Amino acid sequence: MSIPIRPLDRIREALQSIPEAQSEVRDFVTGDVLLREGDNPGTISLIIRGEIELLKHAEDGDEYPLGTLRPGQLLGLLSLSSGNASFFTARAASEGTLLTMPDDRFVELLHNRIDFHQVVTPLLLGNLVDRYRRVVRLHLEVAELTRDLNAEKRQLQAAIDELEETRNRLVQQEKMATLGQLTAGIAHEINNPIASLSRAADLLHPQWHKVFGEGIERGLTPMFRQAFELGVTREPLQTEIQRQRTAELARLFPDLPRPLVRTLAQVNPESFAELRSAMQRVPESVRLSLLSQWAATFEAGVLVRNVRVAAERIGGIVGSLKSYSRQDKADEDAVDLRQGINDTLVLFGYVLKKFILVVDLPELPPVRCRPGEINQVWTNLILNACEAMGDTGTLWVCCGVRPPDQVWVRIQDSGPGVPRELREKIFESHFTTKQIACARGSGLGLGLAIARGIVEKHGGRITVSDAPEGGAIFTIFLPTGAAPD
Repeated sequence: MSIPIRPLDRIREALQSIPEAQSEVRDFVTGDVLLREGDNPGTISLIIRGEIELLKHAEDGDEYPLGTLRPGQLLGLLSLSSGNASFFTARAASEGTLLTMPDDRFVELLHNRIDFHQVVTPLLLGNLVDRYRRVVRLHLEVAELTRDLNAEKRQLQAAIDELEETRNRLVQQEKMATLGQLTAGIAHEINNPIASLSRAADLLHPQWHKVFGEGIERGLTPMFRQAFELGVTREPLQTEIQRQRTAELARLFPDLPRPLVRTLAQVNPESFAELRSAMQRVPESVRLSLLSQWAATFEAGVLVRNVRVAAERIGGIVGSLKSYSRQDKADEDAVDLRQGINDTLVLFGYVLKKFILVVDLPELPPVRCRPGEINQVWTNLILNACEAMGDTGTLWVCCGVRPPDQVWVRIQDSGPGVPRELREKIFESHFTTKQIACARGSGLGLGLAIARGIVEKHGGRITVSDAPEGGAIFTIFLPTGAAPD
């Protein structure tokens, strides 16, 4: 059973026939503000003709539509029922007519006049039904929008995951390209200590034969033990100092064989003075033989030292390579950035040999990051700096703390610098220029773009400027807190 509602013209006539209603007919035109948000209307109006748009003001100053009132609906009903100021602004969307009466008269007549009650009650119920239907439609629209939004969110997340995977592949490809550049240099770096190991192994056997071939008198054992320790702990001499000592010993002891003089020149002056004093206490007939045997023991110690140094050198290169090339996903940890910087400098030692290298790396607080990715930043910046300088120059690698919660790493070169107009472009993917060598990235041409992406992913930033004395300065700022996911 439906609620009968009279036609609007009959409702209008019925209401106007009740003098106590104090109803008035009001015409409006498009754009008229019939009710303003926040005002207390004090009236209730029946829309006889035309349409009225309801608008809600947001905090950003914009207006958002809430719906439209049409003929037969009441304007001001929400304020009447709640006793609050208007929740929205009502603006005429077309020409039309209202039948308006004071809200207090409306309530009084609704309670006291049966004829008024019979006209208005079906109208009120019809309005409530219409608004309920509008609320239901809005809920359905919200549900549909939520479903669409969730679907778009899933698609967006899939796109983000794909972009992240692509970025990781690019970083790994850039790293592999860099490791390809390292191959020849690392092979050369490892070949040198391997050759030293091989030479030491070849010489140790005959050297020990020289030492023990004639035996060692029991009382002279401490002297030969000292000779071996001096060889093991010997510090390499500069060529010029070695030449001067050899010449001085050859002048003081012209009868000694030249190879023996060169060996004795490597012994520090204090230990040589002790040796000379000891030699004075042995018969002259065995002095040369004993001295040669002592020198052979010293050289055996030097060979053992060379084995140790070469092994440490190989271990250092392999360790740096292993640390440098670690996979990224499982490596997020609180680390000392200086380790990665030093690893990079070790691996690119063959490139840096032709430059003056100034390293100043004081103690830093740990930074939570993916070391494999951060190492790629040092690689790209150091290679760019070397490329910019050409065949000679100075490279500075420094770091420090920026209170309260940042660390910085600065890589500076003595190259041509970066023109101000290119300081943003050099971070774009595939940007190259023949005039600015340091704007080129290694490998895939993504060096600086990848470097900035890695730094920003870790919540940091990278800047570039020119040094007053010339050259480019790249500065990386990283937070000491946790890396973002």
